[in-house]
Amino acid sequence: MTRWGHVTIAVLAGIAAALHVGKVPPAIPLLRSELGIDLVAAGWLMGLSSALGAACGILIGRFTDYLTHRRAMILGLALLIAGSLIGALTQSETVIFASRVLESVGLIMVSVAAPGLIAASVELRDIGLAFALWGIWMPVGVAVMMMISPFLLPSFGWQGSWIFAAMLSVVPMVALLTMKVPKPRATGHPTTSLLTAVSLTASRPMSWILSGIFAAYSASFMSVFGFLPTLLIEEMGTGLTAASIMTALAVLANGVGNVVGGVFARWGAPRWVLIAGPCVMLTLTAFVVFGHDFPLWMRYGASVLYAVSGGVLPATIMGSLPVYAPRRDLVGTFSGFVMQGSNIGQVFGPMLLASIVAASGWQGAPFYIAAATGLGLILALCLRQTERRIAATRPETAGTM
Repeated sequence: MTRWGHVTIAVLAGIAAALHVGKVPPAIPLLRSELGIDLVAAGWLMGLSSALGAACGILIGRFTDYLTHRRAMILGLALLIAGSLIGALTQSETVIFASRVLESVGLIMVSVAAPGLIAASVELRDIGLAFALWGIWMPVGVAVMMMISPFLLPSFGWQGSWIFAAMLSVVPMVALLTMKVPKPRATGHPTTSLLTAVSLTASRPMSWILSGIFAAYSASFMSVFGFLPTLLIEEMGTGLTAASIMTALAVLANGVGNVVGGVFARWGAPRWVLIAGPCVMLTLTAFVVFGHDFPLWMRYGASVLYAVSGGVLPATIMGSLPVYAPRRDLVGTFSGFVMQGSNIGQVFGPMLLASIVAASGWQGAPFYIAAATGLGLILALCLRQTERRIAATRPETAGTM
């Protein structure tokens, strides 16, 4: 029987964790003026969690398997709360960065442990929908914080945003503490060493395919939405507050795409189609978003369609995690490996786009998006072939194709 209450708590925990991502960009001007942080340091403050995830996502994933996924999520939220409160109480740039390290570890723990908790709470037929709901955690959390920040910052400063995110994170942590979970089923395997767990995960072609797809998607998605406020202000003539809210609404639309992807998966749509289709849509809409000859309403509408289309892709990948993990007790490790690809894309994607725009202007941006999503399309075809081979040898574990 699917325990939708457990799924809901996991999603709320993810949304709470994502608040700590969304609180930083709107607060950068205040942090720079009060603490003297330069633009480079501000960039690292925003990207620290992605950089840490890119460097050691699989290690943190393995730790969540060892700790159990519920406990790992509780610890992750505790680190987010502690880091946020420490940051709010300091005026030191060094302490701010140290507190963001705590938050980053907590964020990664929540994001890689949640799939294991969800997988243990749902029946096979509900996996697609459950993971589609999980997929809304980042867009909803970031969008909520970005929409609240323009009203929170003038009255309470950046410290108010830090405390607000910490307070909301307490709610799912308490829910996780009081959650009744069944005794874990025996996996039939002795305790697995870190080296063995990493080796089992890294030796599977599916690990690299899904991680590569996530890297390509994140590199393109974060590039567009990282610079959308700048594009709205400089190219489309909107105000700062309007640009922030418009960007937040577009990011929120990404959560809608996650749910749509889960519905399609539940209806039996092939995974490779749910990845290849969005890759094509991301390319087409990018040419409109960055097209100078299109009116504002069309360019912004294309960015929303870009977000909705893109949301189908991570929902599909996340739904694949419990299906293709090497073993039931390595879902967190497998999740960490795949999320490592996502974080690599988040770190390097915006930098690559910024270099292209600096060299050739905004008109070069859609060609970069086309290259990234083209890689995703190729990997989607590789996924199709790999799933067919798995179906031929172990049809009972191949999942939907």
